[in-house]
Amino acid sequence: MQNPKITVFYSCHLCGLNKVGVEVDARDKEDVIQWMDYVGIRLSQDHKRRSPLCVPKELKDVMIPMTGVNKIGGAPVQ
Repeated sequence: MQNPKITVFYSCHLCGLNKVGVEVDARDKEDVIQWMDYVGIRLSQDHKRRSPLCVPKELKDVMIPMTGVNKIGGAPVQ
């Protein structure tokens, strides 16, 4: 069975990307720090693909869905 996915959003004030959605694996048994490291890499990769000439020191307004979940980064509970 494939890991459930969630969509995390980010913005880059340097190049103007705004509330860009990136599908990532939902957090399962990983520590929240490990999972956030993974998400950071995925967001950086997506930003580089969309805006290759922009080299920000940070991305802004990272939004992780929290509605209907029982942990940060978790898949929605039904």
